[in-house]
Amino acid sequence: MRHVFDVVFDRFSAADPGMLRLRQAIRTAASVVLAIALLALLGLPITTIMLGTIVAMMSAMTVNDKTVRAKAITFLLLPVSAGVSIAAGALLAPLPLVGDGAFLVIIFVAVYLRRYAPRGFAVGMVAFMVFFFSLFIHATVEQLPQLLFAVVVALCCSALSHFVLVPRRPRLNLRRIVVAFRARLAQLVDAAAHLVEAPDNRRQEQLRRRVARLHECALMVETELTDLVAPAEFEQWQQDVVDVELTGERLAIAARRLVAGADIEPEVRDGLAAELAELRVLAGRDPRPALAYEDDMSISRLSAIGRRLDALDNPPHVTRLRRAIRELAVSITTARAELESDTPSLVLEDDHPGRHRAADAAPVAAPAPPAPQTGLRLTTRQAIQAVIGAALAILAGELVSPSRWYWAVITAFLVFANTTTRGDILIRGFRRTVGTLLGILAGMVAATLVTGQNVLILILIIGCVSLGVYVVQVSYGLMTFFMTMMLALLYSLIGTFTPEVLVLRLEETVLGALAGGIAAVLVLPTRTRTIIKEDIAAVLEALRGFVGGATGLLRDADTVDLIDQSREIDKKLAELRRAAEPMTHVISPYRNQRSELRHLLAILGSCAYHVRDLAANAEPALLAADDRLPRTSDRIADNLSRLIAVVGGTAGDRREVVAGDGLSTHVRPRHLAEGATDADDAVARRIMAGFDHLDELVVAMARPLGLGDDTDTEPSEDVDRVTSRVLGQVRDGSGEPVADAALTLVDGKGRQVGRSAPADDGRFRIEVPQSGTYLLIASSPGRHPSADLVTVPAGPVVRDVVLDEERDAWR
Repeated sequence: MRHVFDVVFDRFSAADPGMLRLRQAIRTAASVVLAIALLALLGLPITTIMLGTIVAMMSAMTVNDKTVRAKAITFLLLPVSAGVSIAAGALLAPLPLVGDGAFLVIIFVAVYLRRYAPRGFAVGMVAFMVFFFSLFIHATVEQLPQLLFAVVVALCCSALSHFVLVPRRPRLNLRRIVVAFRARLAQLVDAAAHLVEAPDNRRQEQLRRRVARLHECALMVETELTDLVAPAEFEQWQQDVVDVELTGERLAIAARRLVAGADIEPEVRDGLAAELAELRVLAGRDPRPALAYEDDMSISRLSAIGRRLDALDNPPHVTRLRRAIRELAVSITTARAELESDTPSLVLEDDHPGRHRAADAAPVAAPAPPAPQTGLRLTTRQAIQAVIGAALAILAGELVSPSRWYWAVITAFLVFANTTTRGDILIRGFRRTVGTLLGILAGMVAATLVTGQNVLILILIIGCVSLGVYVVQVSYGLMTFFMTMMLALLYSLIGTFTPEVLVLRLEETVLGALAGGIAAVLVLPTRTRTIIKEDIAAVLEALRGFVGGATGLLRDADTVDLIDQSREIDKKLAELRRAAEPMTHVISPYRNQRSELRHLLAILGSCAYHVRDLAANAEPALLAADDRLPRTSDRIADNLSRLIAVVGGTAGDRREVVAGDGLSTHVRPRHLAEGATDADDAVARRIMAGFDHLDELVVAMARPLGLGDDTDTEPSEDVDRVTSRVLGQVRDGSGEPVADAALTLVDGKGRQVGRSAPADDGRFRIEVPQSGTYLLIASSPGRHPSADLVTVPAGPVVRDVVLDEERDAWR
């Protein structure tokens, strides 16, 4: 039973990291219940109670300031905005045309105030909803004192819920998000195990989604950390989060490559499944310190399974997956103490050097001021669009129903909430229409079944409100479904429910969505493609800045925080994906553009992965002596500049990107002088491979961005003045390349004269200061080392190396 509870809890934690959406739903439900209870106890009429309920719900949903002081200021402003709206609605009720004009003014102000989010969004939304509901209940001047009193009571209930009943608790939020991070990591391992056991396309897609959700949760952990812990502690947490995330991604990549490769023996497959099952237990384990000894037991069991697998034939793709399993196990156990400690320090000090930043380093220069605003702001543009869309909705709604036209207006207004482009607005209108249709069908059934049972109706109304708030960040259509169902129950409560009323609501919703769409398309339109291009350019510029920063760190130990830069790329890429959703949506008519855009997003996603890998592994001056690094990084930066120019429409005659030799084509030994360790060797090889992957991906972006298939090729240039060198390839007994080897060249006096590591294809290159006879020593984890004499003339000599497996080693 305990195991079942843990599984359910992990799934719930993974679906709602930090339980932030659940807390929002509970806060809203508590506000609504308190408002209904107090207003009912005071003997107020049902229409007044309904207004108080709406005010409590909207304030609980929209007040999202981070600090207590900011929330208090927002709550002090809400009675003013709500009072002005309800007074205007009641006073202008006898003057329909003037009232319609006042409604349009309130709509303009409500949308315009979103530039001051989150406070402006809350104030504007409450003002709009209160005026809308004054039309719904037909507020009169005689009712005004009661209605104003209900507004104040509802806001007090919402404030009580925010500050006392369900307050924001950063420590608890962080703890829960870490639990969600652990649960999502366990789900990723689970998906990898299922894929290895029985490969199919559905499980491939499931593993891809689990990787994306783990990355999303990692960003949430860092967001909570920024407001909670001291800078020095934040850097340690951030590094651990990035390490675990990257090792999880590498595990997923290795699993996908395994199933895409050659068939493997059933015994090997069973052994891999057993390793992944044990890793899943380790990843999903309760982080209490009392269970720390169980981590050691899991590592021991993994080692035992590994020894059994060592006795079998392990192809390279199997070895890669097993290595990824080991890396993730080590990352989990080493990060657990920092990631899952009880309470991080809240002491924030001013003088804390950042990652890759010396303590006495000069302060980083302030960023350049943003370019001056040209044209109308987005909020101003949308305010004008919303007013025109609402005006069209009023005209069309009046034709369908002179008494309930305002349902068309609320749709036209809400399709502009949290949208930026006309495509976004059209998609939101479509989702609202579908959600309304399904909600009407469900609401008809529910209202018919519970007619006359007021207590049950109230419970269902509160449940619909809570569910609508819980899913609003996940699905706008689902939120509309629950709110429409709530409306049907509300009609049943006040005795005005008929199927015709709900059908009329659907008709008004369709008209409102069409009116909003027409306004978005024809009035000061913000084209989806324009926003997408701007976001693509922002991602490419961030990539270019990262390449320059990484080169400065690796060459000259510049003071730069690469992890922060990598996270900035992640955020900009997330913004691009949101902007591209209208183009990639299933109802998008632009199929060709949709495929190209999805391809580009996939390439940029791969770039972001390798950027995170570089940020996690780069160390100051690691490649200080490698003269090819700046040449490679300059080529990548130049290609990115050309892509940015094409996206911005400023490209000249030069419309090709430039390809060239990768860093790992001939791995250079200069950064690995005498005394260097194997760990340095592996890190340097990973850094070089990361730059090469970025280089290839940037070149691959040429076609989807409109540069065609042709590329220039950078002329080969030998930057060495040394003519003697050893070239070759490291292979195993079956002839497969070995990439995880270390090669050392020793002279007759036992002194090291050169070191290298193979590229992904096993090829290596060692520069020799002078001709002569040397001892070439090669080693690799899980393989027998080799030592061979090699005579190096005044020029290159080719010597391949074969490393046979050790059957008793676990790699």
